[in-house]
Amino acid sequence: MNKFLRLLALALLLSTASMAQSIVSFKAMGHDDESIYGMIGASSFYLKVSPLVEMRGSKLVLYIEPSQALIKDHSFVNIVINDRPAYSARLNKDTIEKITINLTPEDLSADKFLKIQVKTLLTVSDDKCKDLDNPAMWVKVKNYSYLSLIKTNQNFFKNVNLSNCFDSKKAIVYP
Repeated sequence: MNKFLRLLALALLLSTASMAQSIVSFKAMGHDDESIYGMIGASSFYLKVSPLVEMRGSKLVLYIEPSQALIKDHSFVNIVINDRPAYSARLNKDTIEKITINLTPEDLSADKFLKIQVKTLLTVSDDKCKDLDNPAMWVKVKNYSYLSLIKTNQNFFKNVNLSNCFDSKKAIVYP
């Protein structure tokens, strides 16, 4: 009976370890604070995602710092993931906004990259002609924005391509 309980405890431990969650910041992926300037601005992030990540249940958390001079009721931020709209809203009164987006398998491209675009429409005054050359029109995507990824060992051999391990894309094949 003791062996059965130990085996059951080991199976439970392994099943929880296979669904481990990891948090990866933009800074850890090589991105510093990204400033977006101008009335209509955009910035793109291309993040490599491990094939051992289960996208269903993973999250993208963006921290955005808008300029203090913006009219927040007339300024907008849009998030596009893998060329599909994911989030759109007016800026709020916070000094740093937190945007959380649930990720799905469709958000990942075929080559296992997560393409994130942050697009803005900013306003400093009621006259759009004056806004065109105003240097106070900016937002920053903070480098402590992060991906909360769920790692799994399920379908390991279906998701891993060993040819990516070789620089020359040559492989050693056994019969």
